[in-house]
Amino acid sequence: MKKILSLILLLLFFSCTCEAKNFKQSVNSVINDSKISQNSISISVKDADTGAKVYSLNDKILFHPASVQKLLTIVPIVEILGNDYNFKTELYSRGNSAYVIKLGADPYLSTSDLKELVNRINQEQVKNIYIDDSIVEQKDWGEGWQWDDDLNPLMPRFSSYNLDRNLIKLTVMHREPNQQALIINPSKYPLVFINNVVTSDTNNVKISRDNVIASNALKLDGTVSSTVSKNIPNNNLKRYFKFKLTSVLEDRSIYLKAPYKNTVIVAEDKKVEEVIHPIDSAVNDVLKNSNNMAIESMNKLAAAKFYQKTGTDTDGIKLIQAYYKRIGLDSSRIRITDASGVSKNNLTDADFISEFLVKNKDNAILTHMATPGEGTLSNRLIPLKGNLQAKTGTLSDISTIAGLIKTKNGKNYAFCIMINDPASSESEKKVLEDYIIRALYYM
Repeated sequence: MKKILSLILLLLFFSCTCEAKNFKQSVNSVINDSKISQNSISISVKDADTGAKVYSLNDKILFHPASVQKLLTIVPIVEILGNDYNFKTELYSRGNSAYVIKLGADPYLSTSDLKELVNRINQEQVKNIYIDDSIVEQKDWGEGWQWDDDLNPLMPRFSSYNLDRNLIKLTVMHREPNQQALIINPSKYPLVFINNVVTSDTNNVKISRDNVIASNALKLDGTVSSTVSKNIPNNNLKRYFKFKLTSVLEDRSIYLKAPYKNTVIVAEDKKVEEVIHPIDSAVNDVLKNSNNMAIESMNKLAAAKFYQKTGTDTDGIKLIQAYYKRIGLDSSRIRITDASGVSKNNLTDADFISEFLVKNKDNAILTHMATPGEGTLSNRLIPLKGNLQAKTGTLSDISTIAGLIKTKNGKNYAFCIMINDPASSESEKKVLEDYIIRALYYM
C-alpha cells in the first residue's frame, strides 16, 4: 500500500513539474515572439494555497505598479475604517441662527445630497453657515501626480470638499457645417470658454486649461459631428463646493449676507441631519472601476479615524506599511507614495504583490475584484469568467494585472504581471498579459 501511495505521489509530482515546465516554455516563447523586451516584464505566479513559487521573471526587480497598487492599499484601509463604515456629511445647528456643515470627504457626495441637508435649515432664522473641513488635509493631489494630467477625468483632485465626483460635465453640441459648436455647462459653475470647435464630419474635441487668461479658463479645439460629453476635473474644490451650496440655499430663498467661515464642531452643536454613503460601494468602485479619488479619500479618512486627528496621506501610508509588517511581509524594498498607484514614484515588485495575494486569498475584500465581463475587465478574458478575479492598472507606458485564478484542473494561483515598456502600445501589453493568464488557466 505504501509503495502504491508513493508511486501516486511521484506521478503527481512529475505531472505538476511537467505542467509548470510547459507553462514556462509557453510564456517564454510568446514573450520572445512579442515586441516587448523581456527586461520590461515582471511576472510572479504562486500557488495560492501553499505560497510555492510556480513561475517568475524579473520578480524581484522594482517596477511601477499603476492601479494594481490598489490591491495593496485597500485591504489595510478597509481594515481600519471597518466594513460598516459610512461616509458622512452632517448638518448641525449652532444656537438659534447658525448652522455648521461638517464635511466627511465623501467621494460620493452630490449636489442633491447638499439639497437634502439644506432642506433641514430653518429658512426664517438662519443668518450664518459655517463649514468644518477639518476631517482631512487640504492637499488635494497625490505625491508625484503628473501636472500635465490636470484634465484627466480619471485623476480628479480630492479633499474634504469632495462633491459631484469632483468633475464638471460639459456638453459640446454640433450646429450647421463649419459653424462654431455650442458648449453647454449644466453645472452653471463659472468657467471661461475659448471655443474653437467647429461642426464637421468627425468628433475630435480637445480641451486644455488656459491659465494665462484665468485658472477657470478652458480652451476647446477640434471638430464635432454629434453631441459630445466631456468630464472636466474641477481644479478648485472649495470654490465649487461653496458655489453649489449657495445655489441650493438660494433655491430655498435663503440669501446670506455673511460669507462662509471655517469652524470645528463643538459639544454644544446639535446634529440636525446627515447624508451617508456606505463603504461597500467604494470598495466595488475601487477594485472594479479603479476609482482613484475614492481610494485616496479613503486613505486619508483611515488616518483620521486611527490617529483621531486631521487625516493625511502620509499617515495613511504609515498604516498601510504597518499592515504589511503585521502579516509578515517585508516592505523595506518597495516604495508606496499614494494609495491609488497613480504616482510614478511608486515602486514594487511582482513577488511582493503575489505574496500579498497569497496571504490575503481568503480576505473578503478581494472578492470585490473585477471578473471578466465587468469593470476594467469588461472586454477581457471572457472565457475565464467564474475562474478569475483581477485588478488591472494602466498608466503611460505601463500595463499591469494581478489577481487570483482557479485553473481548469482546479488549482488556485496568485499572479502578478507588470509591463513597463515605452516601446510597445497599450494593446500589445494587454494582449501579452491575457495570453499569459490563459496559459496559466490551462496549466
